[in-house]
Amino acid sequence: MGKRDNYSDSVLGFSMLTKEDLEKIHEASMDILENVGVVVAGEKVHEVYKSAGCICDADTGLVKFPRKVVEDCIELVPAQFMLHGRDPKYDIVVGDGSLHYLNFGTGVAIKDLDSGEVRPTTKDDVGNIIRFMDGLPEIDLLHVPVTAGDIVPQYYKDLHEGEAILHNTVKPFVHHNTNGKNTRRWVEMCAAVAGGKDKLREKPFTIMVVCPNTPLEITPEAAEIIYESARAGLPVNVLSMALAGGTSPITLAGTLAVTNSEFMAGMVLAQTVNPGNPMVYGSSTTIMDMITTTSPVGAPEHAIVGACVAQLGKFYGIPAYCGGT
Repeated sequence: MGKRDNYSDSVLGFSMLTKEDLEKIHEASMDILENVGVVVAGEKVHEVYKSAGCICDADTGLVKFPRKVVEDCIELVPAQFMLHGRDPKYDIVVGDGSLHYLNFGTGVAIKDLDSGEVRPTTKDDVGNIIRFMDGLPEIDLLHVPVTAGDIVPQYYKDLHEGEAILHNTVKPFVHHNTNGKNTRRWVEMCAAVAGGKDKLREKPFTIMVVCPNTPLEITPEAAEIIYESARAGLPVNVLSMALAGGTSPITLAGTLAVTNSEFMAGMVLAQTVNPGNPMVYGSSTTIMDMITTTSPVGAPEHAIVGACVAQLGKFYGIPAYCGGT
């Protein structure tokens, strides 16, 4: 019996979708994955996908996913995992049905407390905000709050942001890198803190997050991050940020089918590299404001999609992560 067979409409909590709705989204996603595909360019990741039974086009980067490959990988993903604090009192179980809260990220400007002026954010701001949130009991894990805009060259800013976090909290946290090379460096940094790569794999204190390029693309850089993170045994959060009516279908059901397909493409890569690698089903999807062509994260549809993604996570037996305001 698969994970989806265990899902029941009688689960406690707020529900936007019935099991029939969830099955329809799943079927639409399987159709997209099998017959349309997702662009995930890169010779190395194509070799991984082909080893799993996927069909890859080197010229276009398009990968097509047989249903059995996807559904077998879903079954490999742990329903829950432990995310460790460097102080054990901050350990949390991800996927046990509990809610865990973290801050929003990643801002690029801040109102200076001394001058009152709005200015670009710096590495010092990263450390100061993280140290403040480290003391807030309401926040269970952290996310890079602002960007280190003063780092030159910016190619390495993600490593500097990570260093600022490591120096200012012992809580677990979500981190994002810009490419595979920096992810390998980041794994080395975290391993040095953990006491070795084996200990980091045994007790991960960071989740790696990547964002697909909606519609239906995982960039070469994002694919490398998934690949390197799974090699190290770090949890991977594939977090779609679609704009319904802009980068994805205007209907929320259509958008969910597209973003579900994006998650599955990243999930198959991680599970093929490291079967059983912890995953997080992420989403910070909203609508496009058709007048201003902006992404209103306070729109009601943002909350609706978040509730749907939480249900999809339960449906698949995969921990979910939803953006909010």
